[in-house]
Order: sequence, then structure tokens, then C-alpha cells
Amino acid sequence: MEQMYITDLHLQHTEWKNTLLFYVDDIKTLDHRLQEVLSKNNDKEVLAMAEHFQNQLILQKNRAAEILHSIKESLNLIEAEVNNHPVATDHRKMELNSKLRDEVADYVTHFSELRHEAIRFFSKWM
Repeated sequence: MEQMYITDLHLQHTEWKNTLLFYVDDIKTLDHRLQEVLSKNNDKEVLAMAEHFQNQLILQKNRAAEILHSIKESLNLIEAEVNNHPVATDHRKMELNSKLRDEVADYVTHFSELRHEAIRFFSKWM
């Protein structure tokens, strides 16, 4: 099991949170662009692909919310450890939640792929 200094662990969780919040904001941007494409095209292929992207964006938004909740729970555990044992917190380590780290990494990978696919779609139909 991998361990990290509490301060580094907190920083990593904060970075994960900020990364996911960035992607949640990006989902709004992609959805806005998708609506622009739909307003200019009523081709059946466009409508089918737009539905695909809308569904994917909803799934990605929900998944981000789930991971953000897990990050908050993990941050609460870190905070509880610091509050319960406030001495020398910068010299102590806690176990890294490797499952959460992997979930964030997988989310970033999948969202990046979806974003590139969406951009290709927008380029074709705008």
C-alpha cells in the first residue's frame, strides 16, 4: 500500500477536485456547441450523433459528480486525521486511495477521448 505525507495527499485531492471541476465546466461548453450544431442541422446523421454526445455528456457529468463525492469523503478523512492528531501533521503519512487515483485517471482519459470525438463532430457539421 502506497502512503503519502498528509500535506501532499491533501494537495493531490485538491488537484483531482479542480481537474474534475474543469471537466464539468467543459461539459457545459461542449453541450452549448452541440446545441449550436443542432440549431443549424436537422440531418438524421447529425441528430443520431447529437443524441450520442448528449447521452455521453450526461454520463460524464454524473460520473464526475460521483468521483467528486468520493474525493470529498476522502478529504473529510484526511481532515479528521489532522483534527484528531494535530501534532506534526506535515511529517506523518496516510494511505493513498489508489482506487480513487485510478478513477480520476480513467475519467480524464475517457473524457479526453470523448472531447476529441466531439470536436471532430463539431468541425464536420458547423
